[in-house]
Amino acid sequence: MKKTPTYILLLVIILLSVSQSTKAQSSIIQDIDTAYLSKLIATAKANYPRVKNLQNHIEIAQQNIGKARASYFDAFTFSYVYQPHSATIVNTAGGTTTGQNYSYFNGIQAGVFFNLGNFLQKPYAVRVAKQELLVANSERDEYFLTLTTEVKKRYYTYILRLNELKIQSQSAQDADQIVKTLRHKFEKGEDTYENYNKAQVTFADRNQTRIAAEANLLNARADLEELLGQTLESVK
Repeated sequence: MKKTPTYILLLVIILLSVSQSTKAQSSIIQDIDTAYLSKLIATAKANYPRVKNLQNHIEIAQQNIGKARASYFDAFTFSYVYQPHSATIVNTAGGTTTGQNYSYFNGIQAGVFFNLGNFLQKPYAVRVAKQELLVANSERDEYFLTLTTEVKKRYYTYILRLNELKIQSQSAQDADQIVKTLRHKFEKGEDTYENYNKAQVTFADRNQTRIAAEANLLNARADLEELLGQTLESVK
């Protein structure tokens, strides 16, 4: 009966180990922390620049309502005219006489003027300002829905990449253990260099896959923190 090479047996062990690890991580739902996810969403709503811009639009719209209401007074115009008393000089045979020229229009004259057309435009201006506030609030609420969905997607991707890294790290560790075992056997003359070399190649592949998984996790983390405006550790 032909004996199965040690390398093949160890490779089967790796595959079984990876299979069991993958099976254990077949669902990431159990790793989803809904309370923490809610905190991430709240953090994004508080920090993301576009949300702040939309909030500024709301505040500007609120100020415009106040301006529109105050503009009712624009229909009223106050004016005054000052007409000083004038002096009159009369030449007579006995000399020159100075007198005052009194008139009904002398002194200060003030008045208030009302522009009906301007006044009638003000209710329309107030309604427009209120509509602008409604639009600003709607735009912010709509973006909240979009931002919430995006945070969820990026959080789920982050959890996925985290689990992938765990699987690939375990696989690389198993492959490393096999390399050490076969090297020991090869040095003692109990196994061939071919099997030892194959184990090294397998370990290199597993390690490269692990490194790629690390990079994917870092990218997923960066994408999520972009929406948060801060690191994951700072969200308590």
